[in-house]
Amino acid sequence: MQRKRTLKDAGRELLLVALLFGVYKLGRGLVSGETSAAYANAKQLLTMQKDLRLPDEAAFQEWFMQSHTAVLMCNKYYAYVHFPATVAFLLWLWIRHRDHYRWVRNILAVMTGIALIIHMLVPLAPPRMMPGFTDTGKDSGDSPYAGAGAKIANQFAAMPSLHVGWAVVVALGMAVVWRTATGPSRRIASWAVWLHPAITLLVVVVTANHYWLDAVVALLLLVFALAVLPGPGQRPGAGLPRRIPAPRTAR
Repeated sequence: MQRKRTLKDAGRELLLVALLFGVYKLGRGLVSGETSAAYANAKQLLTMQKDLRLPDEAAFQEWFMQSHTAVLMCNKYYAYVHFPATVAFLLWLWIRHRDHYRWVRNILAVMTGIALIIHMLVPLAPPRMMPGFTDTGKDSGDSPYAGAGAKIANQFAAMPSLHVGWAVVVALGMAVVWRTATGPSRRIASWAVWLHPAITLLVVVVTANHYWLDAVVALLLLVFALAVLPGPGQRPGAGLPRRIPAPRTAR
């Protein structure tokens, strides 16, 4: 009986995740043809980043490209780590920490849903499509947007960077699970998991797939999701008073 219920729950979750992913991909595809607006928005964003004195992504990429091996590793990380790592993390949570799984799933759903709206309203060409940048993935043959991928993926959905956003959620989820863990190895691991989003941020810039502000917006979406969603194991509104008590009057 318990096994049937577990299989039913797993099937429902798989269907839900597949449905959300399908809606997201469909929504991205609807705005894939906004070429002129995407390039105009990219130029404005680069100007904004310059005014904010953010590091020059093109110069950063050029410096990093002095090492062919480093760039090749960045291409591999971008193409083959992002999605599998997130799926593996969700499976681990589902099996070992069900309450945390629901919390993380809801965070990803909120972030991805709002990201889709931004993609539709503000199409943005990634750096690799702008002058002065190199499409390192295309050059090495590891680009998910070349060949058949070019027909499936929306090329103008740079903001926000869900690569960075999802990576931070993975690290946050693991850190929360392990925060009360005993033993030095798990405590070290709860800090080491933050290497994943740090490397991801480096990778998306080196491969010219995202701007700095793409990552900033993704983090803002995460902050919003954390603010509106209940924590692990909590019900909506848990911890909040049902009504504010009336102030007492002095006698």
